Amino acid sequence: MKFDTPRSSVAQGRINQRKAQETPNTFSTQNGIDQITQAASLDKPKQRMAGKIGHRLAEYLNNPEEQQRTDSWMERFGLSNEGVQFNQGRMGVPPEEA
Repeated sequence: MKFDTPRSSVAQGRINQRKAQETPNTFSTQNGIDQITQAASLDKPKQRMAGKIGHRLAEYLNNPEEQQRTDSWMERFGLSNEGVQFNQGRMGVPPEEA
C-alpha cells in the first residue's frame, strides 16, 4: 500500500488529533484559532510587583510583633522634635519661621 500524502499533511493531522483530545482553559475561538490564555506560570513562584515597600507593608500587616514594634517606634518618634515637625507637615500646618 502506497500513500501519496505529504509529510506535512500527516504532521498537521496528528496536531489536530492531539488538539481535539485536550480541553483548553478557554472555550472561545477567534478566526478559527483557539485563544488560550495561561492564568499563571506554574514553574515559577508568584512574583510580587510591589517591591520592597510592598514587602514591608505585608510584613507589618501579617506579623503582630512587627506591627507592635513599628507602632512603638512611631509613637516615640512623634514625641521627638523632628517627629513633631514631621507630623505638623503631614497635617498641613505651616512651619514656624525662625
